[in-house]
Amino acid sequence: MVKLKDINKFIAVDLEDYKQCLDSVEHTQTIKGLNTKLRFHHLKFDGNGRPMSKALAELLYQYIIHYCIAAKNRPSAITAKESAQLIKEARKLFRHPDITDDSPDKTGEAGEALLFFLMESIIQAPQIVSKMELKTNRKLEANGSDGIHARWNEEDEIVDFYFGESKLYQKIDDAITSALKSIESFHADEIYKHEFTMITKHFKYADPEVQKAVTEHIKLGEPGPGARVNHACLIGYNWEAYDNKNNKSSRELAQEFKEKLTHETPTIAAQLDKRLEGFSRKHLCLEVFFIPFPSVQNFRNEFNEALD
Repeated sequence: MVKLKDINKFIAVDLEDYKQCLDSVEHTQTIKGLNTKLRFHHLKFDGNGRPMSKALAELLYQYIIHYCIAAKNRPSAITAKESAQLIKEARKLFRHPDITDDSPDKTGEAGEALLFFLMESIIQAPQIVSKMELKTNRKLEANGSDGIHARWNEEDEIVDFYFGESKLYQKIDDAITSALKSIESFHADEIYKHEFTMITKHFKYADPEVQKAVTEHIKLGEPGPGARVNHACLIGYNWEAYDNKNNKSSRELAQEFKEKLTHETPTIAAQLDKRLEGFSRKHLCLEVFFIPFPSVQNFRNEFNEALD
């Protein structure tokens, strides 16, 4: 039990960093047929009233060593020289697509990095497998989920495993549909068995006792009595409410934006509820992060610019 609790200490992302660029709105929305936690986040505005999309991309870049390279494969205390080398190694793992107006970036890497950031800062579930460094070809996307995280749940005395699904689409309904379809196939094709095996073979941290305590709850690729399967979904979509058409002050703009987003939460929850009517995996738990962007495509481009 003690060693299981130790997994929570491996969180790399600082909640104060989240607060630099992002915020959330309070709500009372619930989902009927599935154990689901809804989280409504949004970009903050800078002093000139611009949404902080580019700043968020730069912030994610600062975490690429933690995101891409397993802790057991790097020194615990990193020198400036080692940091430069590790950043270089991490950057090589991304696909770096050639972006033009006719050929925009369609990779999911910006969303996957953001989901890692949210799972660690908000859910407080550390990444336990660095899937990026396991890719055999950087031009290909990693197979399976978009991230594997876990945390010890003190209240329920259980290990919560989180498999990530990151979906950035122009339309929110398309993103929701795609996420649920991915989760269905993740279980129908028994991809989760491979992911559980990855945890036993590629545990990120150099602490064999914690690894043993965690993997004891995985039985032949299936969750045991002390393990619970969750899916953490990032639903990113375009929303025009960021536009500052009347040149309002950033404070007034932020307040107005929060009111608009809060007003939208029942509609968004109803959209997800409707999509979940035909969802067959009723035993699963979902954590859903909704984040509107001025443009998901611009956010992808800004992330690639930060990498380059």
